[in-house]
Amino acid sequence: MTDPLVAAGGSLGELPAVVRTWVDGWARSRGTDAPRDVPGGFRIEVGSPNHRARYVLPAADPAVLRDLVGAIDTPGLWIKVCAPREALEPALTPAWKISEPQYLMVSALAPMPPATPPPGYTLDLTDHDGIIDARVLCSGSGTGTGTGTGSDSGGAVLAASGRAALTTGAPGSVAYAVPAPPYPAAAVFDMIGTEAAHRRRGLGRFLMATLARRAAELGAGQGVLVASPDGRALYEALGWRLRAPVTAAVFTA
Repeated sequence: MTDPLVAAGGSLGELPAVVRTWVDGWARSRGTDAPRDVPGGFRIEVGSPNHRARYVLPAADPAVLRDLVGAIDTPGLWIKVCAPREALEPALTPAWKISEPQYLMVSALAPMPPATPPPGYTLDLTDHDGIIDARVLCSGSGTGTGTGTGSDSGGAVLAASGRAALTTGAPGSVAYAVPAPPYPAAAVFDMIGTEAAHRRRGLGRFLMATLARRAAELGAGQGVLVASPDGRALYEALGWRLRAPVTAAVFTA
């Protein structure tokens, strides 16, 4: 059986291609400059004090890690490697802090019937230039509690939200374009979250189904994301599969 992530003219199933798609879509989602190719991977300028830039590496090459770690002396620079902790940790000094494990995951996307929000919730869905934003709102009636981090002018509060950024994964671009081989269209799912008071009500499942459906309508055939340990369980239940563990570390001093 053919891997659904292998496309004609190119293979999104190959880890470097998956990572290139991820970094390009992540940059589009966050509004940063396009990723730059660097030895062994990519660099994205993020620009915040605690996250100045990130290096993303598809593999834990000892020589690449040695040179990269030796060259970094600015706090707030991150390294993310598609490898388990034990592959990265030996290359680090005590000035580095490793964060919780993450997981690079993939899924085939296909058109599907629209999902229905749980009772008491409504959907606000927008897309522009290949960026899809979904917000699930609670009016304070039904099963919702009416508590959250923000509200609209009608008094509804945010219960869950997420984004999907369409990308071809083509080098050097943060603008979505019509896909052409060897860069099949994909959607990178990002900033998926449910407010604490609204969890365990099916909002995460509904949110992912909504984003996936719209991404497929816009031409994406594959989905890529990086999950937390809690998120991994949800995505696996939805049919996503693990492509690689991801270990992240930040230089602190």
